[in-house]
Amino acid sequence: MAEPSISTPVPAAPWRHVGFLDVEGRCLLEDGSEHACLAQHLTTSGSDIACAARPGLGERVICYFGGIGALYGHVAWVEPSRFRLGFGPGEARRDRIAARLAWHETRSGEQRRSPRLVPVNDRTELCLTDRRVVAARIIDLSMTGVALRVEAPDDLLPPAGTVVRIGLRYATVVRPTAKGFAARFRLPFRRETFDSGVIL
Repeated sequence: MAEPSISTPVPAAPWRHVGFLDVEGRCLLEDGSEHACLAQHLTTSGSDIACAARPGLGERVICYFGGIGALYGHVAWVEPSRFRLGFGPGEARRDRIAARLAWHETRSGEQRRSPRLVPVNDRTELCLTDRRVVAARIIDLSMTGVALRVEAPDDLLPPAGTVVRIGLRYATVVRPTAKGFAARFRLPFRRETFDSGVIL
């Protein structure tokens, strides 16, 4: 499916949202620093951004998301490990964002139809950003992601947007769960090799 161009005609839809979609990307702050981030509750007017960086209120931030492109705005509020980015007014601009979100939502809907399973060997290891290795149990697994129960204190669990290594695969944390988290693989499994005997 081709990505829509900025001239793709779509109805004006300032309420357009993709609340279930977590989109990986990188954000550029005014000081020139660049950080991995994750857009959550993405809409045409703004997004919650999970990120280790802490920009200042009102700061202009540019985010780059795969399949969506560059989005920029100003920081509306800041919390530990996340901030709110408002994209600002402009009907034409919101229509362009809505077209990109619609395309990304369709593509992600296709990915979510991947089968899920619990492998025979449901044990794996999680390598954290500080290189500590902790044991983990697979709750469920798809070709594109995994939900884990981590055998470690809650304060060691990585926040959304963090890149970790699970077994031999790199993945981005997309949301916390009870005693663990869900993550999306950087490189999905191939359908022909994905079955209950897979080892993560």
